[in-house]
Amino acid sequence: MELRIANALCEAVMKEFQVGESSIFREYAPAKDGDRESCFLFPYFALSGMLYHLIKAGETKWLSAYEKVMEGFVFYRSDASKMAEGSIKYHSERGDKPGTGYAPVFFDDNIWVARNFLFAYEILQKEEYLEEAKRIVNYTYTGWNDKLGGLVWNDNGLTDEGTEQELERGLSANACCIIVNAILYRITDEKSYLDWALRFYDFCKQMQDKETGIYYNGVHTIIKDHVRYAGEINKDLYGYNAGSMILADLLLYEITHEESYKEDAVWAAKAVHRAFLKHDEEGREYYKDFVWFTAIQAEGYAALAQYAPDSVEEGMKTLRDSLLYAWEHYKSEEGLLPHDYVTGWRKDDDYDRMLLTQSGTAEIACLLGV
Repeated sequence: MELRIANALCEAVMKEFQVGESSIFREYAPAKDGDRESCFLFPYFALSGMLYHLIKAGETKWLSAYEKVMEGFVFYRSDASKMAEGSIKYHSERGDKPGTGYAPVFFDDNIWVARNFLFAYEILQKEEYLEEAKRIVNYTYTGWNDKLGGLVWNDNGLTDEGTEQELERGLSANACCIIVNAILYRITDEKSYLDWALRFYDFCKQMQDKETGIYYNGVHTIIKDHVRYAGEINKDLYGYNAGSMILADLLLYEITHEESYKEDAVWAAKAVHRAFLKHDEEGREYYKDFVWFTAIQAEGYAALAQYAPDSVEEGMKTLRDSLLYAWEHYKSEEGLLPHDYVTGWRKDDDYDRMLLTQSGTAEIACLLGV
């Protein structure tokens, strides 16, 4: 496949965001006064995912860059001596030495980091990556609510002082837990991982609209007299929620061979296409969502294309046409693209400058083979 655009975007990302030859990456480019010196954990694991997909597509020239990025995760890592044996967590801020990560710890960040370590294990076959993924997963289990199910947004949500957002049991973390546990089951054949995957899956299904098939963002948690109760469904929509559930469906289908999982993946793919499809004044189609979220939606499409290509044909075409339009009309001198592929650059908009945006776009280009 032709991956010219994906490679060019990755080259631009490495040139514009990487600090020298280090594993430090900026949050924004072009740089402005007052910008952060290093990126949060979220864009860092998005960067890792971008490199994984390029290598997976045969672009092995990115292997050394990938290994350097994987080595850099240790700066976000918690101090292992302060963790329970066999458990580790990652902070949202990069420390200046290994094991000195700091600032809030998010369950969704952590399980996505575990997914990236499993990606790295697949490519590089280093046992240390597999073991680190297991340690992170062990940490996420400590946040599971036996009565209500699910993980809250961050560790402060485990206390009574958590805010509404911190207390929300969101699909981002919980759907990715299905994926990671299912992958671990396939690698290890340990039934406990499959049991956890199914437990998380059952929890996530309550966030699916019974009429349309779209997946909502999460379930609120109410605390009264130190007792937790299930609140209302948060019906905000983000493409990566459906994308993650499509990936989860297909993994469970491959493991169990139950047709219902594949059927749900097709239903979710059609639903997310309808939910985010927009048209500009000239009728050009595009998806209106945060780009990295759309990248995970694209991952779901690419996986489902192996089983039900007709169900994602329109969605893949929308992504391809809009990205190619951006490449032809809006590519900057640095080789970067705006967050909005069809409507273009927005004045002084940080979304256009984000590592997350550019990594997500490069991943989409890779998945499309352009």
